[in-house]
Amino acid sequence: MSLLQTSPVLRAMIVDDESLARQRLKRLLSQDSRVQVVGEAADVPTARLQLPVLKPTLLFLDVSMPGEDGFALLQDVPPELRPFVVFVTAHADAAVRAFDARATDFLLKPVRVERLAESIGRAVDAMASRATAQPLFDDEIRAELARLVRGVTGHRDPAPSALVHFAVTVGRRTRFVKIDEVDWFEADGNYVRLHVGRETHLVRTTMQKLEQSLDPLRFARIHRSYIVPLDRVQELVQLGTGEYELRLRTDAALPVMRTYRDRLPLG
Repeated sequence: MSLLQTSPVLRAMIVDDESLARQRLKRLLSQDSRVQVVGEAADVPTARLQLPVLKPTLLFLDVSMPGEDGFALLQDVPPELRPFVVFVTAHADAAVRAFDARATDFLLKPVRVERLAESIGRAVDAMASRATAQPLFDDEIRAELARLVRGVTGHRDPAPSALVHFAVTVGRRTRFVKIDEVDWFEADGNYVRLHVGRETHLVRTTMQKLEQSLDPLRFARIHRSYIVPLDRVQELVQLGTGEYELRLRTDAALPVMRTYRDRLPLG
């Protein structure tokens, strides 16, 4: 009999503060008969309560989340109760810590279907040959993490001159707005308007130039006039007309053009 026939189904739990990321991962996992999703959580405190109840055998864990990060969750799990862990993150520099945490695998967002299948296969193999409660961490994964640290992956590379901040004029002062402060970007003629909380600022650039300067793993263009940071996305809503609307955590609602929809991590 094959491994898939003899191996038990992995009970998976997803911990990620991004709703879209959880939805997409659940959809991908539902297509693999080796996995059954038994639960999800949007933060570490919720996951901490659910783990002893759900008893997952495979944990898909985001690294960067509001409050406590994914590594904090693992510190509270006794080794004998610890599931196999696949870190899912947009930050390749977390690979070293994942290695130290004895993760089964490490996936970069947006997760590719073929890499997800490989991760599941590794967990299945690890369960089949598990002699202790510790997850396996073989030479293949060590080599892959080394490549991630060097920035050599199968994903699109961030722009070599990725922006860190914008210089904006406020009265007679020049203010520096960090890129992580921007909720969304809007085209405004030969300028781009930065939406920062209740404030807006104009910078002289085009949407095309801005898009080329942004990390494609963290930002997505959803319209000719809009670019959004993926960590600001709350949900994607399908309207009755067949169109889509993206709702941000700031309660802003932005239209999504069909030609740009595939840039969102939705599978």
